[in-house]
Amino acid sequence: MKSLPKHTKRIVIALTLFLFVLGYSLLVKTGITDVRDLFSFLIASYLVVWGGYSLASSVPRHEIRVQFILMTISLGVALLLAEIPALFKLIDYRKAFSTGVHLWEQPGYLPDPELLARPSSHHSVKMLFDRGNIGQALCLPPHEAEPFEVKYDKDGFRNEQDFSSAEIAVIGDSYIESQMMPSSMLATTRLSEITLKTVANLGQSGYGPQQELAVLKRYGLPLHPQFVVWVFYEGNDLLDAHVYPETASLLSSKLNAMDMAWDRSFSKNSLAWLMRLVRGCVPEQKTPAVPATVRDSEGREHRLYVKGRSNSVSLTKQDLDALKRSMAAIEDAYRAVDKEGARFIVVFAPTAFRVYHDIAEFEKGGGRTTPPWVLDDLPDRLRKMVYEISPHIDYLDLTPALKSAARNGSPVFLFDDTHWSSEGHQVVAEALAGALTVETKVAAKQSAESPNMDEDVILSKDAIMIRDVDGTIRYWSKGAQKLYGWEPEDVLGMTSHQLLETKFPVPLEAIEEELRTRGHWQGQLIHKRRDGSTVKVVSHWDMQQNPISQDQSITVIEVNGHS
Repeated sequence: MKSLPKHTKRIVIALTLFLFVLGYSLLVKTGITDVRDLFSFLIASYLVVWGGYSLASSVPRHEIRVQFILMTISLGVALLLAEIPALFKLIDYRKAFSTGVHLWEQPGYLPDPELLARPSSHHSVKMLFDRGNIGQALCLPPHEAEPFEVKYDKDGFRNEQDFSSAEIAVIGDSYIESQMMPSSMLATTRLSEITLKTVANLGQSGYGPQQELAVLKRYGLPLHPQFVVWVFYEGNDLLDAHVYPETASLLSSKLNAMDMAWDRSFSKNSLAWLMRLVRGCVPEQKTPAVPATVRDSEGREHRLYVKGRSNSVSLTKQDLDALKRSMAAIEDAYRAVDKEGARFIVVFAPTAFRVYHDIAEFEKGGGRTTPPWVLDDLPDRLRKMVYEISPHIDYLDLTPALKSAARNGSPVFLFDDTHWSSEGHQVVAEALAGALTVETKVAAKQSAESPNMDEDVILSKDAIMIRDVDGTIRYWSKGAQKLYGWEPEDVLGMTSHQLLETKFPVPLEAIEEELRTRGHWQGQLIHKRRDGSTVKVVSHWDMQQNPISQDQSITVIEVNGHS
């Protein structure tokens, strides 16, 4: 058979290229998300190219057929060689291409029936945090960032050393792990520096209450901590608690299923990687994030992206069911911690919206608008449910402390991410230090004076608060609640002397001078309760030095008892 004329060959080649470019353009334009569609497109492109080559080439057809068969067999053998390790579970290409959907499919994690995803031992990750999770979802421009290394301990948690014991164990999700910044900026690191105690960071991204309970029993309690801090993040802990049974069932069914071979395969994951490369960043249309304007301490405006959690003042049925599951995990955790003789504190971590809803100016359509969501009663519900488990569980709502700092212009959340900023971690560390250490110090002091008294009786007897030197309340004990009538969420961030309308025996300036020179002061004060009645107390003030803070280096421990 004669070869085609030159002008016909050019037309065939041009047509072939046109069809290929057209198909590629359609692929990009339609935004295909199924790798099977991409695989079909590549096969069709392969055949189109060979067809065009056979029509335009002067090489005899039988030689072209041989070339086609040899090339196809070679590609098939190469693909088979790449797939064999995945078939026998020697390689998981989801990790190689970072295309896994579930946490256990990501680099640095292994499937675990209880934790769902167990972090690898002693792995490290080079990080360049130039765009947050909201920034990625909305395809915002990257910002300047310095690279740093994230290191993990033998159990796969974010500690730069292996702990055989720790005085404080902090359990939570990505808020505690916090891959967004170096370890020196984390709340757990700063908590250790403030309290001078060893602090184990047992936070793990993607974990919910059921997994955190497993972390406590498997990794936390063997450290024999004096304190266990359980951080409950309102942004996704309820969702995590809701989906955990279904996800655990899915993992169990897939661990030995044949369809996992396709999930692990080179073909699927290389195509997924290629598709991600071709499509680039595509903004998520349904991302519940809106821009807001906040001001720093110097009055400069910054754009903060905020995500909401609910459009209802009350929790949904799914939320309530998930809250029950969460509380079951917390109750189980408390029983285990109490059995070991450690103190247990539940910490409520709010979303940025709860902190900024009446501080920031929200934007919509180029203009300013009212907040797009409403606040539910989750912090109060959680506090009451924790108290119903046991009044001996301490409860700390971080909202007032974060809100107070935000009102003063401190950027406590990252501008394009749902997590705390470095300043936010500092605020959290100081709030935790107050909640964890003050009552213990007071109990030790008073039990030395009355060695036969039970610690819980001591701690509930007196009203204890931690405040800054200007009177800003940072911690409010159960004894203070009982004596004065205010709950912690009512008073944190307020000025103690104004709240209680304190009447001093001598001018306040003289008391503060004695506090500065001697480090402590004691005398009688008259305070006003929430119901308007007055109470005379014997008040003892102790000055405490914060070893790492520059702006708020001094705090005051104030203990008030009936005179």
